[in-house]
Amino acid sequence: MAERKRVVWSLESSHKIQEIKAYLLEEWSEAEVNIFLIKLKKFENQVSYFPRLYPASLKFPHLRKAVISKHQSVIYEIGEETIKVITILNNRQKN
Repeated sequence: MAERKRVVWSLESSHKIQEIKAYLLEEWSEAEVNIFLIKLKKFENQVSYFPRLYPASLKFPHLRKAVISKHQSVIYEIGEETIKVITILNNRQKN
């Protein structure tokens, strides 16, 4: 099995998670928040073992984009020993 890399969440990505959680609680339910968090955890586990699982950006080849749901994508970069999550994008907006 591949060597596992540690996943590091940037301050921006942590803020985005909090914003998404607040939105889901306000507009939907705690169940939706839990689904979102499970998807994030699944992404974190997968990318820690298989950093190149998701495609590289054509515009910024050092960045990769993981679509975790039809609503959110995670942007990250691969380091020597870590995976750094840069941000979480809303797929419904033009980025």
